[in-house]
Amino acid sequence: MSSAVSSGRGGVAVVTGSARGIGLAIVRELRRVGYRAVVCDLDLEASRAAAASIGTDVPAFAVDVSDADSLDALVADVEREVGPIEVWVNNAGVMPTGRFLDSPRERTDIVIDVDFRGVVDATRSVLPGMIERGHGCLVNIASATGTKPMAGLAVYSGAKAAVIAFSTALRRELRHTGVGVSVILPYLAATPMGAGITAQRGFSPVTAEQVAARVLKAITRGTLISYVPASLKLGAAVFTALPIRVQDWLDDILDSDSIGLGGDSAARAAYAAEVDRD
Repeated sequence: MSSAVSSGRGGVAVVTGSARGIGLAIVRELRRVGYRAVVCDLDLEASRAAAASIGTDVPAFAVDVSDADSLDALVADVEREVGPIEVWVNNAGVMPTGRFLDSPRERTDIVIDVDFRGVVDATRSVLPGMIERGHGCLVNIASATGTKPMAGLAVYSGAKAAVIAFSTALRRELRHTGVGVSVILPYLAATPMGAGITAQRGFSPVTAEQVAARVLKAITRGTLISYVPASLKLGAAVFTALPIRVQDWLDDILDSDSIGLGGDSAARAAYAAEVDRD
């Protein structure tokens, strides 16, 4: 277990990549229980629009999580203008799909920079203040593909596995500091990031609100690893314990490759173009 943080009480909570999707749902959930939740995303106007959709008093900032200086500036600006950061949610992420060799090197670099290096750099920016105050919580949004990697998501799965390992090791380092670490592993989410993707047979996408509720529960309970839905925890443990040939057989039956290698090609191409442009 990580150190728990009592929900609400007017503490400042920052959620990266929160202009839409899971990030915006997390801001709404944290605000609901009393946090002064901060919206921040790559585009300032998008951040401001998202904040305005919640309330007139929701702070909005711009941040590029692939730029360490931008993260340092965000932490400084929030703590100066809003207050000491109690909760930090590393939510910003990208998820282009397709065969590894079909993905340009520049795109795979973006995935690594945003989905893993951004988590590490953001943690380096915000953690000293939390340790100095003896109180805080880091929440990293990973993915169930971090423990059950998928074809067509090789680099993404690798980055999310790295986030899980980073979070687990960091929790050990931060014992007795008053700073907790939680990592959230959602299944495929029904958000813009997952546009055009087809779930496996027998599975349904989770909602942004389900992920947000799990984030709040992890913060208040001090849980290290949380799957969304929770039932995935047992399934993942059983699956990874099976011989690789049996895993392949089950993946074929479930049509697991449809997630990373299938779906609506036009929708996935449009999403990849958005990732490349950003």
